[in-house]
Amino acid sequence: MESCAVLQAACGDVAKKEETPTAEAAAAPASAAPFASHMAQLIVGAVQVTLRVLKMNGSTMILLSNTNAERMDEFAMAMPSRPPSTQIVSTTFLGESGQSDSVVLANKLAKRYGRQFYVSFNLQMDSVTHAQFEAALVNYMKQNLEMFV
Repeated sequence: MESCAVLQAACGDVAKKEETPTAEAAAAPASAAPFASHMAQLIVGAVQVTLRVLKMNGSTMILLSNTNAERMDEFAMAMPSRPPSTQIVSTTFLGESGQSDSVVLANKLAKRYGRQFYVSFNLQMDSVTHAQFEAALVNYMKQNLEMFV
């Protein structure tokens, strides 16, 4: 601790000097930040879903779970392969391998938006509610695109 105090006395408070924004940095939009988080509640029929989003440079992480019990049973990633190919490459990090709901949704989003998506889809739904939920999610994403891409 003494060495920190000696350095601070010799150099001044470097952390405070570095925190002072320049005019150029102050003019930059907030979306230029390397990370942006967002949370929302989506209601589809009788199902309430918590949507948590972490937008990063070049990728987006989406966590979907029941509002009453947030958990992470599945976690997958999908991304476009290098041009000229238009294929989507995906993998499962957590949960059963194969075509889980997380992998399927990550594939759809990566194909639609042309960026890497990490998805954790932790909802138990029948096929009708699942389709309605996907439509509601896509609609929400269109309305708040800057939070996702």
